[in-house]
Amino acid sequence: MRGFSPVTVWVGVLVGLPAAWAAGPVGHPANQPSAVNPEAAANRQFGEVVGSFTFPDPPIPPTTPYHNIPGLEHDGRGNLYCSDLTVPQFFVVNTHEPTAQLIEGPFGVQAHSVTPKGITADRSHVYIGDVGDADIDVYDLAGGYVRSFSVMPHTGWPLGITFSPITEHLYVVDGWQTNVVFEFAVDGTYVQEFPINGSSQNGLAFDPNRCSYWIYDRGTDTVRHYGLDFVEMESFPGPLYHLFSLGEGVAVIRDRLYVISAPSGWPTVVVFDVSDAMLSPQIALCRIFEDGFESGDFSAWSSVVP
Repeated sequence: MRGFSPVTVWVGVLVGLPAAWAAGPVGHPANQPSAVNPEAAANRQFGEVVGSFTFPDPPIPPTTPYHNIPGLEHDGRGNLYCSDLTVPQFFVVNTHEPTAQLIEGPFGVQAHSVTPKGITADRSHVYIGDVGDADIDVYDLAGGYVRSFSVMPHTGWPLGITFSPITEHLYVVDGWQTNVVFEFAVDGTYVQEFPINGSSQNGLAFDPNRCSYWIYDRGTDTVRHYGLDFVEMESFPGPLYHLFSLGEGVAVIRDRLYVISAPSGWPTVVVFDVSDAMLSPQIALCRIFEDGFESGDFSAWSSVVP
């Protein structure tokens, strides 16, 4: 597994934080699949920070910068869904640097989502992990409430959530140091669970180009890359290592991986290059999504929820 050896970070007053890294990334083992983009620029390295941005423009109420944005997800069109705790809501922004622009919303969810954290979407619905009620709240794409289902007794902390078009199921990462990803059908039926590495996971994102999952492990400031069976393939240091703050939500759009840093205050999205990331051993399952998944053709997304 490609990765790094943990050490202790000391950056200014950031003394004693347990998440840190040494050295640069190592190359692919010889028996691993080739990267998605073999023509990536020679000076780019796996896990390198290649940009960052704040948002939004125009301002999203409340207009002060003190938003708390814990959740990110790709919307299938090159933009990002964002969940917001300041006034419970979600919205969509583009990825323009240095300031992203508001595309859709904001859509208020305070009536049903007390503490919106993780966020994901399929073709017809937005799913929000609500740690206040330990449930998943389902909305239509215009922010209209549809229904909810409990994730108890499996987890009371649905901090990260993503939808997989391969299984047409939801995957929820537990944020209370239990190191487990739970699989649910979109109607809320529990399916199975997967043990994972780390200590306190927050963000979870499905990657259709690599047929894999990305998880941000806040406890060790690590971005971890998993196959469809949640066997870890590789990892790289997170935003704290690169002199940002600890992260939370994660999203991936082709060769760019996005981690929200400093979610409380002036949230910043840190952009990592993953053009040289490994392909999942199950990559053949995702080949059907190569045309159109990122271009605006929503045929990849499920529409099974009424």
